[in-house]
Amino acid sequence: MNYYQSWNEWVKQVMKHIQDQQQTIEQLTQKIEQLQTQEHPKTVIEKIEYHFDQLKIETLEGTLQIGLTPNGMDTGNIEDLYTPQSSAPKHDQALDELMNGVVPQDIDNYAAEHGIPLANQHREQIIADINKQLPERFNFYRNQHPDLDSVSIVEKLQQEVRHSVTQYFTHKGGEQE
Repeated sequence: MNYYQSWNEWVKQVMKHIQDQQQTIEQLTQKIEQLQTQEHPKTVIEKIEYHFDQLKIETLEGTLQIGLTPNGMDTGNIEDLYTPQSSAPKHDQALDELMNGVVPQDIDNYAAEHGIPLANQHREQIIADINKQLPERFNFYRNQHPDLDSVSIVEKLQQEVRHSVTQYFTHKGGEQE
């Protein structure tokens, strides 16, 4: 039951088989080299726009940040608004009056005018969050407009606070926490 008639014929078939395999290896090597030298298309993501007003939020945890940007200013980079926190805030009595009297009064007035029920804990949280941001905003205005006096800066901050409180309650819809 010898499939090969002679040893010579068997050796020829084995050699032929080895040559075929060698050709296949050479072809595959060439294909690999071609694929490695080709430029692959690169994915470029130019701009991503987030529309937070279209998100449904079921649970919200963390610190409340009411944005205090001047007149809803659109900033290109977050770094544009960054002021180092290591520097001690420099403010005066007018800012203290804004923080301790005007901010709570503005929040209470807005809630009362629009019939928004406001739990005391929620009210205090809003006031604390705004007051935490005010010294940095005061320094921001002082650095951007050195010609303004403290009273003018505080007036600008009061406008920002009123705008931010309005936006906060408009987007919040009067829900209680």
